Amino acid sequence: MAEVQEAPPVKLEFQNFGSSGEGAIDGRIGKGAAQTFNPPPSDNIFTSDKQTLLGNQQSSSSAPRSWNPFSLSIIQPYFDIDTADILLRLRKSVSISNEMFFADDVTKPDLYGPFWLCTTLILTMAVAGNMGAMFAFVPTTDQKVFLYNFSKLSVASTLLYGYIAVIPLIGWAVSKWVLAAPFGLIDLVCIYGYALTVLIPAAVICVIPLEIVRWLVMILAFGVSVKFITRNVKDVVMRQLDDNRALMVLGAVGGLHLLLVLFLKMYFYY
Repeated sequence: MAEVQEAPPVKLEFQNFGSSGEGAIDGRIGKGAAQTFNPPPSDNIFTSDKQTLLGNQQSSSSAPRSWNPFSLSIIQPYFDIDTADILLRLRKSVSISNEMFFADDVTKPDLYGPFWLCTTLILTMAVAGNMGAMFAFVPTTDQKVFLYNFSKLSVASTLLYGYIAVIPLIGWAVSKWVLAAPFGLIDLVCIYGYALTVLIPAAVICVIPLEIVRWLVMILAFGVSVKFITRNVKDVVMRQLDDNRALMVLGAVGGLHLLLVLFLKMYFYY
């Protein structure tokens, strides 16, 4: 019987493939050459984008802002006022005492009150002027039916908006020229705007078709409003000008206001 030879022992050898990836085993189907990925440091991710973004923000924030006179942020603080302040200022504007407008209870000017007072007076003059003309209308052979005059609205708008804008501007410019401590432009606009307060009820009363009543009411309204203006500007004028020049300035203030009241009476209630 033939003798069975034993197979030679299998010698197992282990090889170190290293970390180069050649011969390395991974879970990919269709194995190929292994690829390694070295992630960038976490601090450097999106570094260029972040620097670009922050750089743009820093450059925009550090750049000086140009003053824009048409920006709403310029005039917004002058409209930041509540109802109590408005009522207080209205009361002081129709007072016949010598109380100053800017005092402890009124520390800063506003444009909210002057704007709405002027707008209200414009509408009141246009409506009351037509109503007064209608009450006084007497039919004739040439005109048997009363016709509303809508041009009074445009005339009132041009006159009153122009008055509280142009007259304070002129006063401010003159004070810059002749006074060492001139008026503030917004202060003057505020004073002239609130001076129109008493003219609103006067315009309503003038609907009564009696000339004597209309003249008395307009004269009384002129006296109250011109006193309000002069008592708030005379101290600044008297302190910096001699008596003659101060009286000339106050006379010009009163004369311009008189022309306004006369025009309102003659145009809207004649």
